[in-house]
Amino acid sequence: LRLEALLGEAILTTSLGFILVAAYVWACGRKLSDIGFHTRFLGKTLLIAGVSVMSLYLIAYTAQVLQLRVSGEEAGFALSAIDPRTGLSGGLGFAIWLLSANLVNSAMEEGLFRGTMVRHFLIPFSARGALLLQASLFALWHLNWPIRQLLDGKATIGEAAFQAFSLLLGTFIGGLVYGYLYFKTDNLWGAFLAHTINNGIFNVLFIRTGGVIKSGLDFGLFLAIFLIGHLLLLPVIYLAAKRLGMPEVKPWGI
Repeated sequence: LRLEALLGEAILTTSLGFILVAAYVWACGRKLSDIGFHTRFLGKTLLIAGVSVMSLYLIAYTAQVLQLRVSGEEAGFALSAIDPRTGLSGGLGFAIWLLSANLVNSAMEEGLFRGTMVRHFLIPFSARGALLLQASLFALWHLNWPIRQLLDGKATIGEAAFQAFSLLLGTFIGGLVYGYLYFKTDNLWGAFLAHTINNGIFNVLFIRTGGVIKSGLDFGLFLAIFLIGHLLLLPVIYLAAKRLGMPEVKPWGI
């Protein structure tokens, strides 16, 4: 369905995706709680996810604004509701719609790539192999964005290729972190929260400079902190989960 339709990909397609994930789980004789949508260790999981991800974005945004100011530019934060895929923008109602769509999208993608794939991939592969595989598939999943831009004539081949490379890198690292967070806590709500925070921030929080608002990802320093910071979250998650006595995800029986 068209990205521009308010009830298109953002709502109907992702809702259908979640229904298909749930149907698959049920067809396996399982429940959604068996892929991590349960309340065991919920508080600890949300604490790890919320503190680590919010700290990363606080550092990235603050560092970028300070760097711009030191270089002599007027820079600050800007709140606005913008869908980065389509460029559509609006007021408070549109912001609520974007955040609501993110909830559905995060539930669908986490249920598919983390909750279902990780547990299956742990049967034939090691934990490292399972996490790398699901992160790779999660990255490839996002190539529909540049492909759509190219087919619609909104991007040249070069622009689409650069966007594809950026998406592959960013979503692979993000998928690796979400997968590891899930694996180390055996609870999918933490990855869901981290994923929702990520998407929500890029929908409503921007950097204003020179009278123009831009996504944090448009700036080199922010992008570097964003990518490296996510990788540094891996040992943070490991230490936090170990300190809090969290269980690891176990593979499903064959």
